[in-house]
Amino acid sequence: MFRHKIMKPGAALLLTAALFAGGTPASALYSPSVNAVTKQVTAQGKAFNVSVVTIDLTDPTLELAPALADGGIGHDSPLQAIAEREGAVAAINGTFFNAYESDSTIRYPNGTLLQAGEALHSGENQTFFLNRDKVPGIQFVDLDIAVRVSEGSGTYTINPWGVNKYYGEGSTDQVVWYTPDFGRWIGFAGGTKVVIEGGIITRITNDSVQVPPGGYVLFVGNSANNRQYVLPNLDVGDRVTKELLAKGEGGSSLNAQSWLAAIGAGPKLVTGGSVDLDVKRDGFSDPKVTQSSAARSFIGIDGSDRLVMGTVPSATLSQLAAIAIQLGLKEAMNMDGGSSSGLYANGTMLTYPGRELSNALLVRKLDKPKVQIDINGQPVYDYSGFIVKETTVVPIRPFITAMNAGFQWDAATRTATITNAGVTLKLKDGSSTATVNGKSVPVPVPLQIMEDSRMYVPLRLVAESLNSKVDWNSRLYRASVRLP
Repeated sequence: MFRHKIMKPGAALLLTAALFAGGTPASALYSPSVNAVTKQVTAQGKAFNVSVVTIDLTDPTLELAPALADGGIGHDSPLQAIAEREGAVAAINGTFFNAYESDSTIRYPNGTLLQAGEALHSGENQTFFLNRDKVPGIQFVDLDIAVRVSEGSGTYTINPWGVNKYYGEGSTDQVVWYTPDFGRWIGFAGGTKVVIEGGIITRITNDSVQVPPGGYVLFVGNSANNRQYVLPNLDVGDRVTKELLAKGEGGSSLNAQSWLAAIGAGPKLVTGGSVDLDVKRDGFSDPKVTQSSAARSFIGIDGSDRLVMGTVPSATLSQLAAIAIQLGLKEAMNMDGGSSSGLYANGTMLTYPGRELSNALLVRKLDKPKVQIDINGQPVYDYSGFIVKETTVVPIRPFITAMNAGFQWDAATRTATITNAGVTLKLKDGSSTATVNGKSVPVPVPLQIMEDSRMYVPLRLVAESLNSKVDWNSRLYRASVRLP
């Protein structure tokens, strides 16, 4: 039987989405790949007015992502404000959260939130996800992480209770992993804060700390067990890595690292084009959710693998499942509803929530088509490229790492020098030429160091200079590079 995690009140990896989505102006919030309509649907002998938004997620200028309210985990904001801040062309309210918590800073979400293989919030729910092949799915997922702490040749593994959660002062045995998405200082009493920057423990303290940009904080509760078995294995200077853990029904292992986005809520409504509603299986017992007629939100997948978002002014879960079938959905699940129910598309609010929200599922409109990168058959999850004037531009760092190439940076001239297998490649920030073994080579798009401090270069320049080959998948906008 599935268990439902209830939230108690109380990157080393950089997300590439932030590079290209943040600057989209509100005036550009339209995409022809997003279609919004209102339909009258008859289900179980009753007519319902259903607001429906259908999105083709294979469009390379669109990006699916969960989004948080201003201030991070635990805060709430109007759905329209979240959508406009994120440059969204479609948005729906997300997973359940502690909406009735009087303290507006601890209205924590309950379900899984994941973007680009990075957990924003752990959970155990029916979960909608989108993989790197742009194929969506809905299934039960238990999402957690494992933390490996290394000193010398020894490694110690920690299994945190959760990501960006807090289980209350009484849970002295808790161990929690915090990311910058938490959005504020970690000041909880009764525990030790372990600060991690650049994959290294830099500070261990009982004082309040802020999650460093691109870093993490491990909170270790002050129980006798943690003092005896966990804290002695943590020292300043230790190396720290994390592993995303995802299990499906029956404990099967899932590759959530490859997911572009995921959000957990439930219950499940439809599987394989048939009603699949089992509230007990999916961990729900509150009659307001399981039996009452109320405003409802849902997401699903149609026969063309498009994402479908929808809201209904009033329906039971059973009626909602029947509506999803009438809409032709082959997979569907319930989202948070009632006063949280909200829907937005192409700059227009179709359904206004009756409250501010802690999170949402949205589709961003990107300034440039986004490019996935594979090197020697291995996906590069934490980097992506984009297209400028029909030229594919990618970060140089993954190639240096994959080849174990030599790298030098001249800060005075802002020039990078890469050496490998008899090739010396020189790249200067802002230049329209590169130097390969002393020969000047023109490039169609100037080399540039972006705001993430990464140097981006035309893909063909990299491939030809380093004697590599490139295969291009036009449907997925994926560049697969084969190094020599």
